[in-house]
Amino acid sequence: MYEYLDHVSDVYVHVISESLEGLFADSAEAAFEVMLNTKAVGRRRSIPVEIAAKDLEQLLYLWVDRLIYHFDADSFALGRAEVRKVEVGEGARLSASLWGEEYDPAKHDQRTGVKAMTYSLMRINREGGMWHAYFVLDI
Repeated sequence: MYEYLDHVSDVYVHVISESLEGLFADSAEAAFEVMLNTKAVGRRRSIPVEIAAKDLEQLLYLWVDRLIYHFDADSFALGRAEVRKVEVGEGARLSASLWGEEYDPAKHDQRTGVKAMTYSLMRINREGGMWHAYFVLDI
């Protein structure tokens, strides 16, 4: 589950999930919903993703940054992110598959362009048994 919060010039996202895997999957969907209609995207192609980081915040940054890269460089429209595992210990690791297809503005409802993921207002914490992530997308 995610929602968009008020921000002066960019998109401020709040994601809530019972698991870290769900948190990262929903963060991917929230980022792509800014750019296009994810429900209109077919799942014709898969891209495997493995990311290692020093902590959860850097992992989230690198994750969303990778998604934006695939959209910009490969014209890849994300329909769903299947996050298999998020591990936290000495650092943080993510293993996932991105499912989608070639971006078509007419089919996927072209929306707002996202330039970059930022560390602005970013935080990840656990409250009442739920994981919360907050981050800002530069538009």
